[in-house]
Amino acid sequence: MEKNSFERLSSLCQAMGVSGEENDVKEILKNGLVGDEWVKDRLGSLFCVKKSNNPNAKTLMIATSLDELGLMVSDYESDGTLKFVALEGISAASLLHQKVLVYTRDHKAYTGVVACNKVRFMEEPSAAIKMDMLVLDMGMTLEEAKNVFTIGDLVSFASECEQLGSDVVMGKQLNTRMMLEAIIEISERLQGHELDFNVAMGGIAQSIVGWRGTKTATYVVQPDSALVLCGFDAAKSSPKITRGNGMCVGVYDKQMLPGKRLLNDFTDQFAVQKSISFYGNDGSFIHKTLKGTPSLSLGVAMNHMGGPRVMASLSDFDDLVEKTVQYILSLNSAKIEEFGYGVNYD
Repeated sequence: MEKNSFERLSSLCQAMGVSGEENDVKEILKNGLVGDEWVKDRLGSLFCVKKSNNPNAKTLMIATSLDELGLMVSDYESDGTLKFVALEGISAASLLHQKVLVYTRDHKAYTGVVACNKVRFMEEPSAAIKMDMLVLDMGMTLEEAKNVFTIGDLVSFASECEQLGSDVVMGKQLNTRMMLEAIIEISERLQGHELDFNVAMGGIAQSIVGWRGTKTATYVVQPDSALVLCGFDAAKSSPKITRGNGMCVGVYDKQMLPGKRLLNDFTDQFAVQKSISFYGNDGSFIHKTLKGTPSLSLGVAMNHMGGPRVMASLSDFDDLVEKTVQYILSLNSAKIEEFGYGVNYD
């Protein structure tokens, strides 16, 4: 990864992007994506389209999530701390003592920490941490907190993007932020190439929370096929996928079977790690929207997904971008159309 790309990735990781408030991330996309026209939905999804001169051009969608895991303020405690709800499945153990940023309605950020006042961790054995034991300690009294925060305010993790050694990067929500950077680089690499199909590249809003924006984004893009970029959890993976061994392709998850022709076409051309996962991605809804959109998930193996600090390999990222660009350049409208003609087991 080039220096300017890493700096942009750092900006993406540190940008506020909790579901429903993705504008900071979208601004980075607007300044990075290269194409001919912009397409958006009313939930906030944003795509840049590289248009073809072919009047019968098919459309390939390249997508990932705009938003990130986060919290929402749900109530005030008498001591001035804030109760909260998690907007998606987050482990309570991974939240404790994490530094957070609470964003008010005017988008001003206040620093706090996830705390538990029910256990003396320095004196007593740690009890099983449950979500309802946790609060946000903002260093304020109840009166001060009520004057600043409103129930419904969104909370983002405060996590720097850092390079560890020569090949590992650690940062907030890398499983989508690194994929956004990949899509930006893919859009740059496609410039100067004449394609006989359209390529719509971008991010889907309100995706982490139940893939809400995935359907609306698919309706406005109207793709004939889709490549969905995501992080694949290396923990307890079977078959085993590991960070540093190149890009991954999803061959199954509980929400989606990839388009078989599309999967075979990609894996016939490139050596990849194959992932079987029980956690879905944006393709979970893209593939069953419209008349059905043949979809394939591409990405890299990552560690510590679901927490504030995710780890990934920079060499895996480069492998993902390079092979995805090569694959796009191997396509044409006729082949994209063929991906939708049923199952091919050859």
